[in-house]
Amino acid sequence: MNLRREKQRKLNEVPIQWGLKLLQRMPHKYHHFLVKSYNRIRGIKNYFKYLNYAAAVMSQVKMTGRFVKIDASSMCQLKCPICPTSTSKHNDNIIGWGYLKFREFKKFLDENPGIKIIELSNWGEIFLNPEITDIIIYAYQKGVRLLAGNGVNLNSVKKEVLEYLVKCKLRLMNISIDGATNETYKQYRRGGNLETVIKNIKIINIFKKKYKSVYPILSWQFVVMGHNEHELPLAKKMAKELNMIFFPKLNWEPGYSSVKNADFVKMEAGMSVVSKDEYQKKYKKVYLLPCVQFWVSPQINWDGKLLGCCQNLWGDFGNVFAQGFETCLTGERFVYAKKMLCGEAKTRGDIPCTKCSLYKEILQNPLKKKDIVFSRF
Repeated sequence: MNLRREKQRKLNEVPIQWGLKLLQRMPHKYHHFLVKSYNRIRGIKNYFKYLNYAAAVMSQVKMTGRFVKIDASSMCQLKCPICPTSTSKHNDNIIGWGYLKFREFKKFLDENPGIKIIELSNWGEIFLNPEITDIIIYAYQKGVRLLAGNGVNLNSVKKEVLEYLVKCKLRLMNISIDGATNETYKQYRRGGNLETVIKNIKIINIFKKKYKSVYPILSWQFVVMGHNEHELPLAKKMAKELNMIFFPKLNWEPGYSSVKNADFVKMEAGMSVVSKDEYQKKYKKVYLLPCVQFWVSPQINWDGKLLGCCQNLWGDFGNVFAQGFETCLTGERFVYAKKMLCGEAKTRGDIPCTKCSLYKEILQNPLKKKDIVFSRF
């Protein structure tokens, strides 16, 4: 039975492998077209899901899928200048400093068999979790797909862990590499070493070849800033050589190292805008609105606190490890928060969303059913 399942997994990887090869060979300016095409196809599936919720009151819908986000670690060894983790801001908020314990992760999976996809990265570096190997192995045994799509820095990781990433088919790993030379990389990723990161990527590729696996899909996340934009061409070239998807990303802090040559960045990164402000002006909406996570992919802190979304630093909605996931999802405050986000209820001071700057956008434009169902979060 296990042999048959493994053969099926190999067959399922073939179209993904060919798709990645096509993506890597295609000029980067067409990548956004491919993403849009994929989202349109995905949208057809979501449309039928949308019809299922036609008569539903969304604040009463617990979840729209089988995806949750659990932060494997809020700890990080780097000192990135504008990151709340590196500046110790989490010591004074509900995130804290720690890592997800394997026993809690196992208990969560055993109690929630409906959960099939888990994102492990949020505020910290997942590889600083000393129990990460056990977490990866158990998820694989339970048929749960793991992602590290929010980002890892890959500076401190054992070779054994890298092998298990491949053996247990971690689906996606988004590696934060904001530069193509060590000199530029270290300007933001302070305390990191690009040579170490590249060495670890090469080790993963060796294991992928050994086990004949397409997983983990590796993505080079390049936050475009003024001090690194000149290295975009070289970074793209290196990503291709390392069999990685190149993923340029907007800088989340407009006051830090702003883009200098907008036309060059748009051409090299294949981006239509170079800042969050420009995005909002062009598309008449906020660049990212994680509020939909309350339905699509509820965020859980490393210690079990239900946060709702990845931006919440101010309060929780219970502890899923102590009280149970179902109990927290149906709790009065969590449901009331959903009502606020949908414009069905007035603002209430004990709901942490009120302290978030993005809530101002929600007050002007409450979430609609289509925002939630068609979300990519």
